[in-house]
Amino acid sequence: MENRNTAFRAIIEEVARSLASVRHEGEASYVRTPILYPGGSLVVVRVEQAGRHYLISDMGLGFVEADQMGAEVSFGRTAPHIAEKAGIAFEHHSFIVKEVSRDQLVGAVATVAACSQEAVQITAMKLSERKTVDASERLYGRLIRVFTPAKVTRHAEVYGASNTPWSVAALVKSDDHQAVFEPVTDHPNSVASAVAKFVDLSQLDRPPARVAVVHDKKTFGTRLNLIASAAKVIEEGATDRMLERVADLQAA
Repeated sequence: MENRNTAFRAIIEEVARSLASVRHEGEASYVRTPILYPGGSLVVVRVEQAGRHYLISDMGLGFVEADQMGAEVSFGRTAPHIAEKAGIAFEHHSFIVKEVSRDQLVGAVATVAACSQEAVQITAMKLSERKTVDASERLYGRLIRVFTPAKVTRHAEVYGASNTPWSVAALVKSDDHQAVFEPVTDHPNSVASAVAKFVDLSQLDRPPARVAVVHDKKTFGTRLNLIASAAKVIEEGATDRMLERVADLQAA
């Protein structure tokens, strides 16, 4: 029993060590934390000794993540508020803690990493929301052209089998048949929200056709299968005929 406990503890200690690592380079050290940015890369924090104190920074890596998403302006608005809330500085696109004592090192590194990740997470969420709004506008324009304005309700409220009211981007009606259209981005929140909606609607006695509209299927990875399990998935560039087919309706 003792040998088994010793082996188990050794394994867990190895796991704990692998969650974080450090690289020493010149006057600074770089701590790779187990915290992930939305894009999947790990948050890295720079620690530099300044006399008897330390300077902690994310080196602007959060900004770089946002810039790669094309959302650097949104990040620039979000990050200062997060830094202020945490009681640290945001300067030159970086989260910074100055004059950190030895006893404060762990907390300072954790705070900088958390702030950097949170700022990118919020920025990604705002970007996803903006993309969804823009996609909804484009989708509505196409649907009224294909099915006529009389058959398309924008931002409709529909009830699922759980009796939960869901807001959908567009509801197309023809006689006794309905089709729900919903733009979905590759952000996890967008995918989760859409899947919950589609699954609940699919459980109705007479479920509507459920159509997820995405910009590019390849960006979803395995999440595409998750969406496809509850709805038909088409890309924004699909033909008018494809819109008719997935909706199981005929154009006017």
